[in-house]
Amino acid sequence: MKRRCEESVPLLGPWIDGELADEDRAWLEEHVRECAACATRRLLLEATRDAVRETVTARAASADLSRVADAVLARVKEDRPPANVVRLQVWGTEMWRAHRGAISAAAGLAAAACVAALALLVPLRGEPSRPTLLADARPLTTLEQIDFENHEGAVLQSGDTTVIWIDDDTPAVPQ
Repeated sequence: MKRRCEESVPLLGPWIDGELADEDRAWLEEHVRECAACATRRLLLEATRDAVRETVTARAASADLSRVADAVLARVKEDRPPANVVRLQVWGTEMWRAHRGAISAAAGLAAAACVAALALLVPLRGEPSRPTLLADARPLTTLEQIDFENHEGAVLQSGDTTVIWIDDDTPAVPQ
C-alpha cells in the first residue's frame, strides 16, 4: 500500500534539499512519478527555491559591506560594562542553572513554613458561635424597657457596653 499525498507533502522540501533518508526518498520518488499533484508541488517548491536564491544573490552582490568591519571593530573596542539589567539577567540565569535544586528546595521549605505558621496562628473553628441573647446576660446587666414615642424599645447596659434596641414593627399610633 502506497503512502498518501498528505504524508508525502511535508517530505518534499527535505527531499529537494537532499536531506531525506534513503528509504523515505525511494518511496517518495515512486509516489511523485505516479502522482501528478505531488509532482506539481515539487516543481513549485524548486521554482520558489531558485527564485529566492537568485534574489538573495543579487542583493548580496549589490550590498555595500565596506563599513561593516570598521563598525564591528569600533564596537569591540568600546570598553564599557553591560547595562545593569543585562548583568542582573545573566547573573540570575547563571545562578538558577547552577543552583536550581537548592533554590527549589528553599522555596518549598519557605512555603511549608508559611503554611505551618498559618495553621498555628489561626485558631481552629469549632462550632459556630451563636449571638449573645438577653437571656445570657450577666447578673450585673440592667435592662430597661422604654417607650420611644411611637415605638417600643429597650436599653441593655452590661459593663461598659450599652445596646439600644427599637422595635420598628410596632405600628405608629396617629395623634
